[in-house]
Amino acid sequence: MTVVMNVNERTETFEVIVIGAGHAGCEAALAAARAGCKTLIVTPNLDRIGFMPCNPSIGGPAKGHLVRDVDALGGEMGRAIDRTALQIRLLNTSKGPAVQSLRAQADKALYQLSMKEALETQDNLTVRQELVTDVVLEPVKHANGVRVSAITTEHGNRYLAGAVVVTAGTFLRGSMIAGTWSASGGRAGDVAATELSSSLTEVGMNLRRLKTGTPPRIDARSVDFSKMQQQHGSDRPLWFSHDGLHGRLQRIELPPLPMYPGLSLDGWRNQMPCYLVETNPEAHAIIAANIDRAPMYNGAIQSTGPRYCPSIEDKVVRFPDKTAHGLFLEPEGWRTTELYLQGANTSLPQDVQDAFLRTIPGLENVSITRYGYAVEYDAIDASELNVTMESKKVGGLFLAGQVCGTSGYEEAAGQGLVAGINAAAHATGGEPLILRRDQSYIGVMIDDLTTQDFIEPYRMLTSRAEYRLLLRSDNAETRLTEVGYRYGLISDERLSQVQDEISTIEQRLQALQKHHLSPNKRTGELLESAELPPVTRSVTALDYLRRTDVTYHQLASAFNQHGIVIDEIEDWSLPAHMAERTEIEARYAAYIEKEIAMVERARKLEDRRIPSDVDFRSLTSLRNEARDKLDRLRPATLGQASRIAGVTPGDVAVLMVYLERSGEKSAV
Repeated sequence: MTVVMNVNERTETFEVIVIGAGHAGCEAALAAARAGCKTLIVTPNLDRIGFMPCNPSIGGPAKGHLVRDVDALGGEMGRAIDRTALQIRLLNTSKGPAVQSLRAQADKALYQLSMKEALETQDNLTVRQELVTDVVLEPVKHANGVRVSAITTEHGNRYLAGAVVVTAGTFLRGSMIAGTWSASGGRAGDVAATELSSSLTEVGMNLRRLKTGTPPRIDARSVDFSKMQQQHGSDRPLWFSHDGLHGRLQRIELPPLPMYPGLSLDGWRNQMPCYLVETNPEAHAIIAANIDRAPMYNGAIQSTGPRYCPSIEDKVVRFPDKTAHGLFLEPEGWRTTELYLQGANTSLPQDVQDAFLRTIPGLENVSITRYGYAVEYDAIDASELNVTMESKKVGGLFLAGQVCGTSGYEEAAGQGLVAGINAAAHATGGEPLILRRDQSYIGVMIDDLTTQDFIEPYRMLTSRAEYRLLLRSDNAETRLTEVGYRYGLISDERLSQVQDEISTIEQRLQALQKHHLSPNKRTGELLESAELPPVTRSVTALDYLRRTDVTYHQLASAFNQHGIVIDEIEDWSLPAHMAERTEIEARYAAYIEKEIAMVERARKLEDRRIPSDVDFRSLTSLRNEARDKLDRLRPATLGQASRIAGVTPGDVAVLMVYLERSGEKSAV
């Protein structure tokens, strides 16, 4: 980075500048602009805005929760996928509501179009196609003595800003590899950001090398779909976004190409199926015989890839006794013959990719349109970030997305949204947004990123959230809409609608608690009218709703038919999403209360701030490992300190005593 005393040349001045227009960059720029800041987003290629370089899908376990969080805060990802989905499903329906999550296949070209439209029509936001080469710093008398003041581009343009958000994805010294072939770039067709990577290291930022990968794409015309199992979308309406749920979106859709069997064009929305196949011992034998040609195993790639999205060669090596691995063929759009081969990430040479795929039933004559490859790239170390996504070393410099060591579009979007909000707050002197672990999946992710050492790309999992029953997809708006409103991302109308829904559900629950169902003729007729099971003892209607064989719609129908009026509620009908929420709140009330109590017990640690200037190495009562970890990661609270690997409860107790004594001295 370049440290300057004075800035004499300039082109334009902005309050917030966002570098990169991937999923993190789009959300960051939109958030800053919606918060009222004059914002610039700079990207090397305007045709790559919101691009899906890997899987053409949004959501999945835990990832769908992140998208709902983003939407509830006023982000764009949920709206974009609702407008452009080819198919949508609710996953984990056989499990509890805490882990149920939406997943949608996208028309990747239309998704880009939707996101580009959102950027181009957003007030306060300027979009530019330029390659950023340097982040300019200037000295200050506070914090770490330096803050961001501008960026420069390859054409020599200089843009001044109060805050800068770097969302460079996999482009920092990105390198693509397959077999013996390699090339510079963060993805096929796009150049690496080598100078920007050097700019970050010059200021002393610690970078680490990570790996990701992508599978082959294949031509649908070369596939025998009759040998494959079809996987269809939901036959009931499902939406990621508030606007989709309330009918406020204009969908973007094209007539499908005719070669795909199983198209559903007469339901609540047109949908395309995905297709399931499996590898076999012959395919595994080909991969194993060529493992010495795989960069991961011959030393050409030394960085660590994502544990939960391994390459096909990694699966064969790690699970030698497994005779088959599932692969999904996922359409990339309504009007393209390209299929994404989910589950076949690889950096094997092209001839090996051809050979092993043609052993799979239905792919005997497959034509590969784009071969798979791996990507190595620089990512910042966890010790570099605050929970606001701001750099600990450079004031006003924020980072988000894969550059922070995560994997996935959804993780990037969540970070980008928070970084954009906080960049706007920094530029205008506002209060920063810090999301708690009990408040959102985004809060869990950011807390993990800033307290844990990850040697592989981070992926959001429901198991990472200790309060996941409080962080369900269905209650995202209850948790976060007022937060988004506070930062200017949510309209008055939307806030009012969400508050009305919360109030209505609470009124229904309280009224059901007051009404008793007794085992008599009148109750029997009431329940039978809605095909509900009888009661054998007197119970409240709320307790009755807790039964798994009772739905709110049935109970509401019975009450309406028999004119049951409680607390002036005459019409018990509710929209589907509110009825589902009412059932969940009723059935899981005891577990929800238990988690709330756990949150309250932990709040003492979460709220206890650790001064930023604490000299951990001087605290001799701490173990050596704890001193090293605390000094490097610099936790903001005792709660964060307790989650650092290598910091024991005893170390936390030492810190607590130190803070109490320090507080007493300060008071004196």
